[in-house]
Amino acid sequence: MSTLRYYDEIGLFSPAISSADSENNYRYYAPLQITTIKRIRVLTKLGVPLKIIIKMENNRTPSEMLAFLNEYTSQIYDRICHLQDSYSILRTFTEFLRHGLTANEKELSVEYMDEMPIILSAPNKFKSPHFYEAFADFCSRQHGTPLNLCYPIGAMFENMNAFIERPSQPARFFSAAPNGNDKKREGLYLVGYTRGYYGQANDLPQQMNEYAQKNNLVFEGAVYNLYLFDEISVACPENYLLQVCAPIAAA
Repeated sequence: MSTLRYYDEIGLFSPAISSADSENNYRYYAPLQITTIKRIRVLTKLGVPLKIIIKMENNRTPSEMLAFLNEYTSQIYDRICHLQDSYSILRTFTEFLRHGLTANEKELSVEYMDEMPIILSAPNKFKSPHFYEAFADFCSRQHGTPLNLCYPIGAMFENMNAFIERPSQPARFFSAAPNGNDKKREGLYLVGYTRGYYGQANDLPQQMNEYAQKNNLVFEGAVYNLYLFDEISVACPENYLLQVCAPIAAA
């Protein structure tokens, strides 16, 4: 009843008979008013503001309602897309965080990895050895697929030799967006972890190279750097958690 009283107060829906001045303060609604409350209920369920419903009270035609519903459908669709995008970002970060919390940072391992959609940048052009100049350029470029920088950002090297020689100069950057048209292919990878700021690999490239030689593994294809912990989850940049994935084949 409090809702009906509020509707009455704002001039949206009033009782057929009101005894507000009487001692009992009765409010009487006519049976035919059920259609009015049904209309209000439908529109409020859709999220239509009450002030708009009031304006539509005495000025409705099928064509006008169709135009309004089409416009409102478009608005709702945009909201749905926004929520789906937010949900996808949440799932991506959740997956990365869970992986990072269970990762064995002290040991290298050979793991089978599923295909991973990504959005690759154009090839980087390093005018200087500084990592962040190329990274800033990547963030400002136009990409074939809409680039959402809210997703984790990674780096790709053409091969293991390039990663060993220039660990702070990836061939390309990428966004770990699940709608990406590019792919980090499935297969066997040598996987290692290290801590540090963007562009810092410490001695991990050398460790991975020595492990491969000792275990008769051959690197083949692009090397991917993924930050499982970044500025979203870690306050100190020195504690960012880098995962390096290098595809391998038996020698």
